[in-house]
Amino acid sequence: MKNILATPVLPKGRFGVSLTGIALALSMVGSTLWGLWATDKLLALEKREVVTVQLSGIMGDFVEAEARAGRTPEETRQRVQAYLKAVEASVGQLSREGRTVLVAEAVVAGSTPDLTEAVRADVARRMGASPDARR
Repeated sequence: MKNILATPVLPKGRFGVSLTGIALALSMVGSTLWGLWATDKLLALEKREVVTVQLSGIMGDFVEAEARAGRTPEETRQRVQAYLKAVEASVGQLSREGRTVLVAEAVVAGSTPDLTEAVRADVARRMGASPDARR
């Protein structure tokens, strides 16, 4: 008579270990690696500095200066596109330096550093103008 309560013998994989054991080991290694990666990313986020930039002020000054400049519509359009690219590059550089940039107009209150003047100077440098000259 056959014993139906006996534990069946699991098929063995390589090195005398069952396939279930190999799968569990790989799952544990994968979970550990994922945990290390996630922890590293969370710690990196914790180190980011939050700053504000008054984009509407920067853009408003530029648009006002362009309106008074008396250029042709095509020249104005090209300068506005170049200015927008310069602003985007400047803010992107802040992000690459480990900062989270918030638009100052969207921040209700707080003590976050305002880097508006630094962005204004960087944009002026990218546009080929004097950083002290307000547009």
